[in-house]
Amino acid sequence: MGILLSVIRYLGSLILDDEEKEKEKPINPVQFFQENNYSGRNNIVENDTTVKSLIVDDEEKEKEKPIFGQSNSDRNNIVECLSGVNDTVKNRAPAKGTTRWITYYSDRHRILLVGEGDFSFSTCLARAFGWAPNMIATSLNPEEFLVKNYENALPNLVELGIRKCKVIHGIDATIMASHKFLGGIKFDRIIFNFPFAGFFSNLSTDAKLRRHRRLVSLFLKNAKQMVSENGEIHISHKTNGVHAEWKLESIASSHGLMLKEAVDFNLHHYPGYNTKRGFGGDDNFNCYPSKTYKFGLK
Repeated sequence: MGILLSVIRYLGSLILDDEEKEKEKPINPVQFFQENNYSGRNNIVENDTTVKSLIVDDEEKEKEKPIFGQSNSDRNNIVECLSGVNDTVKNRAPAKGTTRWITYYSDRHRILLVGEGDFSFSTCLARAFGWAPNMIATSLNPEEFLVKNYENALPNLVELGIRKCKVIHGIDATIMASHKFLGGIKFDRIIFNFPFAGFFSNLSTDAKLRRHRRLVSLFLKNAKQMVSENGEIHISHKTNGVHAEWKLESIASSHGLMLKEAVDFNLHHYPGYNTKRGFGGDDNFNCYPSKTYKFGLK
């Protein structure tokens, strides 16, 4: 995603006023959560030098990859996306000392989102916060796949870049605790909305269920290593039919996690969020009835 975010940062700076431009200095990922009074150092791997070298290596590798947005049409699309969020970003920064909330999430939480589709949920949170350097939004699929298959992926990614939410692609939620950057951070909220292992038409219902439960199990196993002492792991999940057989609470308990609360999920609480079917389909699925399950350390 190298050139896309570079273009985002450059073009986004053109719509900021002089005062905001002073805030647009590059952020070292090692200091990512040290901004805005986040206790970053205790939550990032101790060897800063190693982390910095890994980040520099990654940045150099990104420069060698095929550049997204080479064509005039691609550049025009990016400019159009930026103009579409121009008005909304002008008032994105909350007054100093205030806290912004949307349901269970605030701009004071260190937030990790996994399994994002068109990034509409993370964009919804970022808009509510106005300014989102406290968020890391991730997807399993690469950027090119998302832009090709989800109509709103590009404008959402553009907006997240402007709002300073860090976006990382290719993150497998079942092994994320071993990621060289993410694995060294403790998060206050880790969110996986409507996890789904895939469509397996050739498998029996029981076999499909085992795959879905295994996905949730491995996610929770990893998330437990990454959640802060008083943090929460949130899974939004349908509760009817075969979905009720996933037995999330039982899986969580097997990993030393306890259910703090299960609340009804209301899509209208998240303006702009689209519940994508995933795996290349741009259709939305009916997310009712469903609940958000909040797990914490025992």
